[in-house]
Amino acid sequence: MNAVMEIMLSSVAQLSQPQYGAAQRMLYTESGIVAVEGPVSAERIRQFSMCEGLGKFRRPKEQHLALMDIANLPEGLVYIAHQSDTIVGYITFHYPEFERWAQSGMLCLLELGAIEVSRSWRGSKIAAALVQIPFDTAVMNDKIIISLECYWFWDLQGSNLTVYEYRKLMERLMGKAGFETKLTDDPDICSHPANLLSVRVGQQVTEKDRQKFESVCYQSKLLL
Repeated sequence: MNAVMEIMLSSVAQLSQPQYGAAQRMLYTESGIVAVEGPVSAERIRQFSMCEGLGKFRRPKEQHLALMDIANLPEGLVYIAHQSDTIVGYITFHYPEFERWAQSGMLCLLELGAIEVSRSWRGSKIAAALVQIPFDTAVMNDKIIISLECYWFWDLQGSNLTVYEYRKLMERLMGKAGFETKLTDDPDICSHPANLLSVRVGQQVTEKDRQKFESVCYQSKLLL
């Protein structure tokens, strides 16, 4: 075996091993084995390339940089699905960006920022694994995770679903990880009947934080 081949095999072997302390799942798909792991560091993400089918939010190269930026945030968490050296899906968590939730002052509150699976890999149960793996360890036990599901973020064209069919799809997907649909008077959620707020409250979240979260969900005096 020549030196170049040895280096290539060594690189593949390194990528197949999860980062220290990360959770990992292996998916056996019709197109081969896909590893799902995280949370991963920016340096770990840098070792991979992005599948060209990951273009819902940004061009693949730009999304690659965005994932590294999120991983570098103090609270940022990134989980990836990859085959060999190519990322085919990801899910991210960070402090909320939507105004109401960002101004809550709750350090235990994280937002599911984005989840995406390459179009060429959909139907392989990668999305379900990405949603579930963050909760395979105790990392999220003291966190409240919110996901603001607004129809303008959904890949309606690529899925050939209506907004209401896509809503049901998201409810089923998020439910696999213990998320529940939560009522709120948040303007973004209320702007369209298909939009929804998905919430997962960790077992170690204090009662004080639970009550404060309820007050953030409803801020309109007309609804109190």
